[in-house]
Amino acid sequence: MTLTTLLAQPRLTVVTGQVDSELLRIREIIEHKVLVNGRADLEELFGKLLAAAETQQPTPKTLDLVGHSVAGTSTLQLGDWIIDCARTGVTAFFRELADHDVLPRLGIHAVRLLGCRTAETAQARRTICTLSEILGLEVHGTMGIVFANHYDAQGFDDAWRFLLIGSSDLRRSLAESTNVGVDTSKARSLDLDALPATPIDATQPWPCRVSDAHTTRTMLRLIRRNEGAAMPGLLAMPHCEVAVPATTLGTYHRLQLVLDGDFVRVYPDGTSKPGVLYPVTDPHLLKILVEKLPSLETPRYREETQRMPMS
Repeated sequence: MTLTTLLAQPRLTVVTGQVDSELLRIREIIEHKVLVNGRADLEELFGKLLAAAETQQPTPKTLDLVGHSVAGTSTLQLGDWIIDCARTGVTAFFRELADHDVLPRLGIHAVRLLGCRTAETAQARRTICTLSEILGLEVHGTMGIVFANHYDAQGFDDAWRFLLIGSSDLRRSLAESTNVGVDTSKARSLDLDALPATPIDATQPWPCRVSDAHTTRTMLRLIRRNEGAAMPGLLAMPHCEVAVPATTLGTYHRLQLVLDGDFVRVYPDGTSKPGVLYPVTDPHLLKILVEKLPSLETPRYREETQRMPMS
């Protein structure tokens, strides 16, 4: 894909270079996109596009930044860079873009932070409004869950624009949360014993804790186990992963806490297939239970109690 092709698109779609099954589905759908692993890659991309724009008039467009939202803050992460104006260097980067009119010169009239609930926390909203003030452009976040079904070959599908909320509305405090509905006729039930049993992956970028039979039963009572919905490409990095010992020694069933504990995600058909999300009735209690479990770094995680049926 050439730079001139990017300049001619109505969206400049930049996708995080993080690799997981959810993001891969979105990458496969979008035809024109650029992968970045952090701030340096984004800066390099802008430089190349500015050079190309000297000989080609760019099409008016949005800058769509696609990545996971960070657990707890809902701010967007691109590779190793978190776009959170409370972090050192973030505002400086965007001020430099504004000082050199980088985005207007590329035809960009709005920025969209496309991850799950990137406008639902106070910290995320402050970031959106701060970026808008710095850039002099409208900046949008999301009020709800965003996943692969919200994209087409051209990028974020306009049919789902109601999930977006702009900085102007946030500043006027007129926003109300909009959530993606679940088709209950296609709901899946959670059977813990039927989940794949695999060894723990110690290389994953999120924390992992090992559960025991008693805690697992308590956690399952907090999960609405008959309301599962497949959401391929859900852009939400796990807050934590819980490994439940399976019947085969050294293997575990995996439960991921996502969207600040509001949902539990599992992969009943394997990680190559879409994850299934289940609502949690008491996210606060669930997180308390999980935080008390031993992590991979503590010796106690090997002291597992005898496995008992959980389902």
